[in-house]
Amino acid sequence: MTEPVRTVPKQPAVEPASIGVRAALLLMVTFFGGSMPAYKVAGRSFGPATTNLGRFLIAATVLVIIARKRLPSARGHIKRLLLIGMFGIGLMAVFLGVGVDKGSATISSIIVGLEPIGVALAGALIVGDRPSRRSLLALVVGICGVVVASGVISQGSQSTPILPMLLLLGTVVTFSIYTAFVRRAGQGVDPLAVASITQVGALFFVIPACLLDVFGKGMIRDAGVQPKAVWAVIFLGVGSAIGYLLLCSVLANQPSNRVAVSMFLTPLLGVVFSWLVVGEHLYLRHAYGGAIVLLAIWISEGGKERAQIDLVLAESPPV
Repeated sequence: MTEPVRTVPKQPAVEPASIGVRAALLLMVTFFGGSMPAYKVAGRSFGPATTNLGRFLIAATVLVIIARKRLPSARGHIKRLLLIGMFGIGLMAVFLGVGVDKGSATISSIIVGLEPIGVALAGALIVGDRPSRRSLLALVVGICGVVVASGVISQGSQSTPILPMLLLLGTVVTFSIYTAFVRRAGQGVDPLAVASITQVGALFFVIPACLLDVFGKGMIRDAGVQPKAVWAVIFLGVGSAIGYLLLCSVLANQPSNRVAVSMFLTPLLGVVFSWLVVGEHLYLRHAYGGAIVLLAIWISEGGKERAQIDLVLAESPPV
């Protein structure tokens, strides 16, 4: 009699990062980095929740129209994906909008630099994506780059309003949980369907959140509707559609820690865009921190040997 073969639950399939995957991640973090100054510009005319209402109305409409033939692949997952969108993207966007409105785009970019750590932890705890030693080293190096760019080492802590800090830290938690649940719940579902349904869920969340603007400074600010603010909302809407479609596509076959490391570019790009678009100050420490962040990306993705080692480990039978 031969012993029965023990089966081990399969983890989501992992493919080596191709040039296309890396290009998708770069385009995704470009939108995430540009969203901070875009929120700041939009805030000159619209309340934070109203800005997000326009953002998700555009994003959801674009994605649903494109994904209408692929939505059946999400049958049986729609309620779960809607909830993930509501409390993953919708709540995160409200936190981010209010945080940027009450703080600065530069500080927001720095705090959002903590997201890679949250994404990696959520992926490990919720999905079981175990980061390699190289990925762990890249995460440590990346967070060092964020700390250097923030100026904590060179200038010490500065007085920053507590509420924006707490709200921005909330974006880290909600976005990290979103990536992990999309990684788990999106298996077998077309990424375009996942992106469209979660954006609809985010829209459902921000509609009642507009009451925050109604009882605050108003849905439309005293300065009136400015063209730059309208274009900022359009950028957020189109960018949200593209960025989250790319994110869902990558999470369909890549571990969370690979997405996490690439997101160290978000604060770097956010600081640069804040300087170019909003006119906030750019310091030499941002260049130093950016160089360290690029080193983290190289550690995580550099070399063909890494992809070969990952494939060998993935194909090796369990002991």
